[in-house]
Amino acid sequence: MAIPLPAVTWRLRQTRLPRLRGRCAACAAASTFDPTGKFRVNANGKTIDVWLLLRCQGCGQARKVTVVERSPVRSIDPALLRRYHDNDPELVAEVLLAAPLHRRNRLTVDWEGAWVLDADPIPGWAGRPVTVRVELVAAIPVRPLRLVADGLGISRAAAERLQADGRIRSSTRLDTRTSSGFSFTLDDPGPG
Repeated sequence: MAIPLPAVTWRLRQTRLPRLRGRCAACAAASTFDPTGKFRVNANGKTIDVWLLLRCQGCGQARKVTVVERSPVRSIDPALLRRYHDNDPELVAEVLLAAPLHRRNRLTVDWEGAWVLDADPIPGWAGRPVTVRVELVAAIPVRPLRLVADGLGISRAAAERLQADGRIRSSTRLDTRTSSGFSFTLDDPGPG
């Protein structure tokens, strides 16, 4: 009967909303925008527009990004419209991460500094492999190898060497972004 490998669980959690990157019309530069957490809703006759408001980190000017454009008022679910008017924080997060918002407004999501990895320490193990499960509490796109390096407190290059040497093994590709949990087996990395 095989003895199960010791296991550790790490959790990646979101600490704040991500920022958006794009061009600021006010300061005419590539900039990073912070979400203000507010929508602007404008109904004109039988059509409605909804924008998410952002603030440029460079110049402090507000930027409106289109969420709904000239849609018939009756096409918007009343409950959703109420959430826009109430600046629902969950809806702000949902809209902020929606791909159509990025394409339409020429923006990219910047997750840097918006998450933290709670990595339980790996218990001292005398040469025995350990299984590490990484849970993503929020769907944050990140390279698993970066999380492995952060969790072990080593550089990404050192983690790549451990993987190349076969001391880190996973059925998940560790060099491609993922938004879901994964696990890997770690042999005693020893010194370096």
